[in-house]
Amino acid sequence: MSKRPSPTGGAHAAPSRDPKHKPGYKRTKGYYKSEVEREAFRQGMSVEEYGVYKGSVGSAVKPVNSAGGLLAISLILSCLVAGALVAFTIHWIQSGPAEALKNTVPLLLAGMFVPWSWVYYARERKAERLRKERGITLIRPE
Repeated sequence: MSKRPSPTGGAHAAPSRDPKHKPGYKRTKGYYKSEVEREAFRQGMSVEEYGVYKGSVGSAVKPVNSAGGLLAISLILSCLVAGALVAFTIHWIQSGPAEALKNTVPLLLAGMFVPWSWVYYARERKAERLRKERGITLIRPE
């Protein structure tokens, strides 16, 4: 048996570059959450008044994140998932549960986006209402 230390341990092991291994490490917020906080602070409003992320980093197209745009997205997603649920039910009835259960994962994945989109719409609607009450005009980042 060799008495060599394991590659990750021992007195001569290189320190880990992973920030989680540093003493006093504190998990940071996600990129978009910190961007919302910075942008809200820059415009002199609270995070609640700013609403959802309004930049275009991470998206190929210009985002539609006003309350009206998020409402349209939420309605479209809800209709698509409802249609998929109807098609799934018809498929279940025609071919039986064994065959139809193969389609549950995509249906559940698509269904996860519906509540998420409605939460974003509600958050942005509340932010627009709060900005209107305070008389604040939002400057959208470019």
